[in-house]
Amino acid sequence: MMRGWLNVFFAVTLMVFLSACGNELAGDTHSSEGTKEQAASKQEETKEVQEEPKLEIVQSTGGAWKDSIDSVWVHSSAIFENTGDVPVSIGETQMNYKDQEGGILGTSTMIYSVPSVVGPGEQAYITETTILEGMTDPSLYGETTYNYGFDPTEESANLLEVSGTKGIPSTDDYSTPYTVTGVVKNTTSELQDDIRISAALFDESGTLLGVLNGSVDVGVNPGSEAGFELNYPEVPREIAGKVKTIDVKAYGWTW
Repeated sequence: MMRGWLNVFFAVTLMVFLSACGNELAGDTHSSEGTKEQAASKQEETKEVQEEPKLEIVQSTGGAWKDSIDSVWVHSSAIFENTGDVPVSIGETQMNYKDQEGGILGTSTMIYSVPSVVGPGEQAYITETTILEGMTDPSLYGETTYNYGFDPTEESANLLEVSGTKGIPSTDDYSTPYTVTGVVKNTTSELQDDIRISAALFDESGTLLGVLNGSVDVGVNPGSEAGFELNYPEVPREIAGKVKTIDVKAYGWTW
């Protein structure tokens, strides 16, 4: 009889022990799965942080002058750079022209960059020249600030090849201060019927002096090329003799 009770006791003890071990193992498995899920979540969060779109203005310039009929003009231009990890599409930019004390002299809106899409580490140019209404003294102009929007995108910049770039400063006080000419080639597989071009002008130290904009008036077939001439918008006349380097960007714009 005693041996029978002992057998029952040992059997019950063994079942309790095995059950406890099983629960412990199950708990370990759950814990391991939870750790993996947490690690995956952290990796996803890190990826999202790394892929946050970023766009900065890395250089800008501006200058004001008075023309022959005493109107005061201001030229402003800037370089956008994608400092993030994903391509971005640049939207409309507003320029705010300020006096020496930070007051607003005027604004320009609906200004667009060339190109409109920039990949990580790439740049785009933006420019505008306008009259400052009601002003009589160009020396009151202080600086231009920029309000701009951008979004991540999967679109391509659709950049085109540029060659034969040449800068031509004005030789008198009546023609446009500076002109850039060159050739743009359609290196894509599709017709480009709206090619937009921008030329950034730099001095010998690499400082931005101004930016010219333009376009090609005719469609350019794949593999074909077209000449261009940029002299708009007008830049301050005094920079013409300081230009040492020209960088031209061209792209095919589409809806």
